[in-house]
Amino acid sequence: MRAKELELLSPAGNIEIFKSAIDAGADAVYFGGDLFGARAYAKNFSIEEGTEAIRYAHLYGRQAYLTVNTLLKNLEIERDLYKYIRAYYEAGLDAVIVQDMGVFAMLRSYFPDLALHASTQMTLAGADGAALLQKQGASRIVTSRELSIAEIAEIYQKTGIEIETFIHGALCVCYSGQCLMSSMLGGRSGNRGRCAQPCRLPYDLLDEHGKKSSMPGQYLLSPKDLCGIDYIKALAEAGVYSFKIEGRMKQKEYATGVVSLYRRYMDAYLEGRDLPVSKADRQRIFDLGNRKGFTHAYFTRQNDPDMITYTKPSHEKADLATTEPVAEKLGVSGRCYLQIGCPARLCVSYQDGKRAASVEVFGDVVETAGKTPITEEQVEVKLKKTGNTPFTFLDLEITLESGAFLPMGRINEIRRNALDALLEQIEKGSGKREPALDFEKLEMEENGQKADALLHLLVTCQTKDQYVLALEDNLVKTIGLPLAFFIWEQDKRLSKDACLEKVTRICENAHAKNKEIYLLMPPICRKKETDLLRAWDFLFADSYFDGMIAASYDGLGFLESIAYPRDRVILDHRLYTFSDRSQQAFAQMGYPRNTAPLELNAKELRHRYNAASYMLLYGRIPLMITANCQNANARGCDHRPRTYYLQDRYKERFPVKNCCAFCYNEIYNSKIYQIISENKTLESLGFFGYRMDFSFETKEEMKQVLARYENAFYHKGFGTEDAKDDGNYTKGHFKRGVE
Repeated sequence: MRAKELELLSPAGNIEIFKSAIDAGADAVYFGGDLFGARAYAKNFSIEEGTEAIRYAHLYGRQAYLTVNTLLKNLEIERDLYKYIRAYYEAGLDAVIVQDMGVFAMLRSYFPDLALHASTQMTLAGADGAALLQKQGASRIVTSRELSIAEIAEIYQKTGIEIETFIHGALCVCYSGQCLMSSMLGGRSGNRGRCAQPCRLPYDLLDEHGKKSSMPGQYLLSPKDLCGIDYIKALAEAGVYSFKIEGRMKQKEYATGVVSLYRRYMDAYLEGRDLPVSKADRQRIFDLGNRKGFTHAYFTRQNDPDMITYTKPSHEKADLATTEPVAEKLGVSGRCYLQIGCPARLCVSYQDGKRAASVEVFGDVVETAGKTPITEEQVEVKLKKTGNTPFTFLDLEITLESGAFLPMGRINEIRRNALDALLEQIEKGSGKREPALDFEKLEMEENGQKADALLHLLVTCQTKDQYVLALEDNLVKTIGLPLAFFIWEQDKRLSKDACLEKVTRICENAHAKNKEIYLLMPPICRKKETDLLRAWDFLFADSYFDGMIAASYDGLGFLESIAYPRDRVILDHRLYTFSDRSQQAFAQMGYPRNTAPLELNAKELRHRYNAASYMLLYGRIPLMITANCQNANARGCDHRPRTYYLQDRYKERFPVKNCCAFCYNEIYNSKIYQIISENKTLESLGFFGYRMDFSFETKEEMKQVLARYENAFYHKGFGTEDAKDDGNYTKGHFKRGVE
């Protein structure tokens, strides 16, 4: 474990909860302001409330973190972000939790003393991604919830970066940052803090033949709440520094109750005491709130059906008699001097081992008593009346000249002035912060492109038939094939030699047809994936693939670790480039080529720099990537890739592909995304190229799609009318956009 103490990190949805969490024992509290947080429907803090919260935390030697863990559009960054963060920065904010690479780079540039924490929304699942973000200036990463304790330990061992891990609260079934389900189905984007939680709705699981599978219930995507109170020691020894409680939308009783329980067992660990969790405490944490019980989730296992509620996942809690946490009083020392003919003087000091502060204040001139002089006991009583201040006198020395007099009101006044001055000094702290740099806006211009420009077409395929067809189509310039295509065949993993032979054959065939061939890296790159990539290093030899499509920070970090040429890397749409600043940040890292995000509409794309971007025209969009496996939950793990279907209450069927090569599920949209018919608008947006993703299509279906593309972009067909197939299409956010 780390040499310094652990951090217990609490959520807070309002200022009252924030203060109560501090009083209950939280070392730090994270909160959302009125902009840019991942809980847009929480009450959240005004800047005035946030400033008050920061002052309160600093008074007690704790820290305050602001969430800006959403994806931001150009206008939001250029118009609002700087002045929003500057107010918090000048108030002493300790850190910002960030998802968007453009936001990350901007804050790093303009706020030099502000710590940046890489959000779990960045889907950091391995040491390579952690190292990449660390190099970019992250002081801390928040690990994906799906990681085991052993995987977390490896990240810390290889990077030494400060690690924050969720220890308690609600679980998303999807890897955080990879969920488009709420966005695509209802326009409320989880990447924008507005998730409508379609994962908490009922679904039936249908097998590949459409037959309903027997399951314990219909709530197949609804995990139980996480409770890791038994894993404090194991996580600390793995290198976890910050133990994070989820729940910014929960009530005060939940936050303070959970904090106080975890505080007890974390303190026992730090003191070297072996304190098993008592039956009473287990019941109390259960009664504070749970979702059909608890799970310890992925700490010791890859997945398990026991993690899922299966029945309606309402949040359950008992009516508890709760005790309001009492604010800790800070012990101070005082020296009071009352000498006739001199101003009254009071010196007050505070020291806690980490911080020290002292003040000296003067009052009215002490007089000679006319009748009754004041006594030392009277002075002591008045000075010790600290009332609702955060202080209490641990020791107080009074030097009182015989026969002296000072009105009691003046003694009260000098006490108030001294404690106010001490409070201000403690809240300010001793460290000086570098001032924020002056902000310079990026100039945004509308895109424009000649309608006769012929663009680069990138096609990704998942089957051999699709690859063969792409090979023969003259309009296809680049073919992308996923890693699973090369390492898994006929329900089994290929040997290294067999994979090499397949890679050689596929790449030679592509080059013979003057096609570029790119390897599409897995969207999740955990230790087992990167271990395989390092062992099979021939995949990155110059003679095979022309380049890589990186779909995660871990994948990009892996490529950095082997010094793969940056100019041969294309960023997938999962590495979000919502804004020009995010594109600029990746370009400064050496990765200018990207895929436009799927949640921007045409108007927003018009104000985005697109000259280095591919735009997806067609594909069945993955809505979720889950570590929990529907196939394994239904029939037990048999290591056989299949396509299942989740059927919702409207009878819409969402294909589920279990990727056994890397042990995750991909849940696809029930409707196929296609905007080929928007060719006239697309041609005006200035893209470098277009992309099509083929997954479940037959060879004939793929032919029809490629023919539509040729008709629209080479023969100027479509334009105003949609493809007249079976109506099973969506234009995604191209028209509507997200909130």
